[in-house]
Amino acid sequence: LRLGILIASCWQFITSLMYVLDKPLFEHLLRHFTGGYCLWSRIAIGAVEMSGVLFGLLGIIGTWCSKPSYIASLNLWQIFRLAAWLFMYYTDVPLIMRCEDWVNAIQTMTDQHGWNPIMYDTALAGKCVSERSSFLAMSSVTFIVFAYIVNATSRYQAMVDRSPKHVLRLPKDPASGIFYAHPTGERSYLNGDYGTLEHAPPVRPGVAMPQ
Repeated sequence: LRLGILIASCWQFITSLMYVLDKPLFEHLLRHFTGGYCLWSRIAIGAVEMSGVLFGLLGIIGTWCSKPSYIASLNLWQIFRLAAWLFMYYTDVPLIMRCEDWVNAIQTMTDQHGWNPIMYDTALAGKCVSERSSFLAMSSVTFIVFAYIVNATSRYQAMVDRSPKHVLRLPKDPASGIFYAHPTGERSYLNGDYGTLEHAPPVRPGVAMPQ
């Protein structure tokens, strides 16, 4: 469980860093997984990836060092990522389902959604069917994986928060160390010489020994 979350955090950090360093390459390689066919979905995915640099690194440190607060922050961000994916579906699915209209009824689509060079180039190249199938399949798998990671992170967080049963829990108000007790089965007690100088407990300097 811990290793899986560590790998997921590393992957998120790498992909987010790719987005920051080379956004066109990120979109070319991962658009079928992340969406981003319109401006609003690109803004949502961009917010996820920009913040993913920080939270991916936070997840790496949290799982490596078993820090519950870091893991909790990571999981909150992962829930935000799921919400961003749902918003991406809300904006991108209507566009991709009417991909062919960007050639057949371009004026209508432009009036409804504004000019979209990504959809126009896809429709003009005759790739609507393959683009639609790839996007729906790969983005759905991505969403399911993200949802599972949220569940796994929650279980790992609960495991880290739970104290092991073998850990000793001392009472809040322990007895003072000035008191002591001896069992009555000691040899000195049975011999009747308990309390003599040879068997008396050590006395600190300046304290009189009880008679």
